[in-house]
Amino acid sequence: MKRIPSQIAILTDFGLNDNYNGVMEAVIRKINPEAKITYITGNSKPFNLIAGAYLLYTSYKYFPRNTIFLVVIDPGVGTSRRPLIVKTKNYVFIGPDNGVLYPAITSEEIIKIVEIKNEKLYLAKTISNTFHGRDIFSVAAALISIGVELDTFGNQVRYEDLTKLDFTYKSLRNEICGKVLYVDHFGNVATSIPKEVLLNNFKYGENVEIKVNNSRHKCRFVKTFGYGMENELLIYFNGYFLVEIGINKGSAKDKLNVREGDEICLEGYIQEDFSHSI
Repeated sequence: MKRIPSQIAILTDFGLNDNYNGVMEAVIRKINPEAKITYITGNSKPFNLIAGAYLLYTSYKYFPRNTIFLVVIDPGVGTSRRPLIVKTKNYVFIGPDNGVLYPAITSEEIIKIVEIKNEKLYLAKTISNTFHGRDIFSVAAALISIGVELDTFGNQVRYEDLTKLDFTYKSLRNEICGKVLYVDHFGNVATSIPKEVLLNNFKYGENVEIKVNNSRHKCRFVKTFGYGMENELLIYFNGYFLVEIGINKGSAKDKLNVREGDEICLEGYIQEDFSHSI
């Protein structure tokens, strides 16, 4: 079979100190030495499906068409959770059926979903119960990169049967509530609320009240960090056009005491009544 160059983008929570990422890459290169490998990150937050899903969702669109995304954030490794391949109109996604792929693939036109069940396509006859990233997922990514058809890997899975992880927000009469999706290393807090909510209901410079974890905080709606005063909570839309809370040269996470998955609400006069999910 002719080996063809193919882009494989890897996202894991394995960290930078151990050899797991390197071994996965070695497996891919052994099967397809011409594969082009990029890391979205090999250091996503451990076991954190929401954070991993956010990193995939906010990055995949910037990759060339036909990129293969290899995602291994898999706290259920070795259990009954299914290993999946999802082919969309533009990309291929490989990873566990635990929701980490869901926000990204639902933003695409899904062509086919397959469970990886053909043991002949595993790395060896006997595989590890704790390292499917090496023994199943990396092999699948490499084989797809050299043209192996999806039906070879196993049976199709219905979209309705996937484990779901929705990035949602809801509009109520006087507030809009979403979910904390990601806290970056600066302490900026990204939410599932889209930029249109701020633009439709507030003007730059106005105060926005935030409710999270039974506490209330006043933020000021600004374009970027440089408009903030010392230790002032700021609300803005981030580089992925989602509502985010930050502090200029400070940590909003520490001030709000939040983490991924927490509900967060914007309160005030809301002009529209709508709901949306991504």
